[in-house]
Amino acid sequence: MLDLEVLLEFRCCACGSPIKVTLRCEGEGLAEDDAKALAKVPCPSCHRANQVIFEPESGRVIDVMREIRICRMPEFSLN
Repeated sequence: MLDLEVLLEFRCCACGSPIKVTLRCEGEGLAEDDAKALAKVPCPSCHRANQVIFEPESGRVIDVMREIRICRMPEFSLN
């Protein structure tokens, strides 16, 4: 199993604060040529969660977006 430490630098998508974070990535998927990973990283300034898509081998950030939360609302019964 492969094990990598990756340094990511990006801006929070909610408040724009710069964020630097070191992540530890491990798994069989890291051996692939075009491996991509996703991590949820909270902003230290506004505490909003950022979803960061990056390349584990190089640490290149591909995209940063707000955390998507799907909440199901109960539907009323027609009975």
